[in-house]
Amino acid sequence: MKKYDLSRSMAGFTLIEVMIAMVILGLVLTGLVKMFSSTGKYQTAQEMMVDLTQDMRAAKQLMTYEIREACCNPVGKKRIGFLLDTSDDSADTDSNSIHFTTDRDNGDGDQFLEPDGDADDPGENIAFYRTFDNCSGTPGPVMAAGDRRPGCLRYAQGGSGQPVAANIIDLQFTYYDSSGNVLTSLGSETDLDRIRTVQVFMMGQVENPGRVTGANQTWTQQFRIRVRNAGK
Repeated sequence: MKKYDLSRSMAGFTLIEVMIAMVILGLVLTGLVKMFSSTGKYQTAQEMMVDLTQDMRAAKQLMTYEIREACCNPVGKKRIGFLLDTSDDSADTDSNSIHFTTDRDNGDGDQFLEPDGDADDPGENIAFYRTFDNCSGTPGPVMAAGDRRPGCLRYAQGGSGQPVAANIIDLQFTYYDSSGNVLTSLGSETDLDRIRTVQVFMMGQVENPGRVTGANQTWTQQFRIRVRNAGK
């Protein structure tokens, strides 16, 4: 019968072998933690950027539609178009806000668009501007162009502005005449009636910029809109 040396087979690992195994296991676990942490941070950055770009694209679509329809005045009873209001920055036409009227319907509630010569019906008095808040609660003050603090892009239809997009860190409007020249003075209705195209610069910031690198913190849109009814 073959004999086995049980004392030798049950000796186990030496202290040095155990320590080496623990070091190797620690290195493996550290690598796994770093890998999962990096993957989670990447997914968070991607998700935040997707949310931001979706909000800003929706804002662009809304602004493009409304500004394109500004100054619509088929009946021609009175002036309809871009407006000035030096007492209320949210209702002015300048570098940080835009305000205009359009004659779309008579407000009778049917399915047909029937201009009636005024801009007093729902959806005919439009403004876009940015306020210093996170799009919840009481709106903050209107923010200046170039102010890079996060704010709320708002859309007004003859009343208080409704939230469109949060975390907008800049909003600027530039106005051009029929020759493509920038209109630097918009102090009168005569100046406003020269507007033919509007350029919008809009920059947004992800919800938690501290969790991502600089390149993934912001997204910018710049687009130019022809006011189809201006000058008619």
